[in-house]
Amino acid sequence: MNLLSNNVFRQLVSRAIRRDYLENLTGFAWLILQPLLLLAVYAFVFTTIFKARIPDAGEVGFVPFLAIAFWPWTAFSEAVLRASGSVTSNAALIGKVAFPTELLPLSTVTATFLMHLAGYFAVLLLLQLLGTPIHWLGLLGAVPVLLLLCLLACALALFTSALQVFLRDVAQILPPLMTFWFFTTPILYSTSLLPPSWAAVMQFNPMTWYVTRLRGFLLFGDYRLGAMDLVVPVLTLLLFWLSLRFFRRFSAHFEDFL
Repeated sequence: MNLLSNNVFRQLVSRAIRRDYLENLTGFAWLILQPLLLLAVYAFVFTTIFKARIPDAGEVGFVPFLAIAFWPWTAFSEAVLRASGSVTSNAALIGKVAFPTELLPLSTVTATFLMHLAGYFAVLLLLQLLGTPIHWLGLLGAVPVLLLLCLLACALALFTSALQVFLRDVAQILPPLMTFWFFTTPILYSTSLLPPSWAAVMQFNPMTWYVTRLRGFLLFGDYRLGAMDLVVPVLTLLLFWLSLRFFRRFSAHFEDFL
């Protein structure tokens, strides 16, 4: 991006943070409270009612095992859902100001991740204070994973925000799809609890790699690398490139449909 685009991008990110979080006390509080409440509900249901025990959690327990993956998923899901409508909700801006329109979904994703990840690090500190041994050295691996997760959200945001200009039903279809994706990702459970055939299929879900690596780095101090540590980042970069091309290919027609 050139200097003008960089300035516009920073302004859009700043505007999104102020509008959705900082200027709205309820929105800022909900940023922290919503994941905490959902985390508390899931923890109560699975540990108290169903007496869930996850072998992979080891001594850390179910709640830290869930929290490490749940918070990044919340950032990812909210970023995609918010950004999917970023073009249609800024129709007036697109018609009046000449700027790269891909900055709209990209800035929305960036703002959402910045705010949620601040909460994520607060949760890590809380887990440490409550007795969960967090491997802080694992942040050296976790931060690049989180950046890649943000890039994956950007890729989906570019695709869905462009598609929603022409197919407004995307706004209704996307939330249940994200819910389905959540339950088919090993966030509330471990792949070790699944039949081998299902566990093998689960590896084709890219979010499996993200949550597994975050748990490995931060909970278990597992810094070993394998083939998927190359495959998933490369596929994420490829998906972002394809989504950006898709967005730019159809952005010239946005004004005709907005």
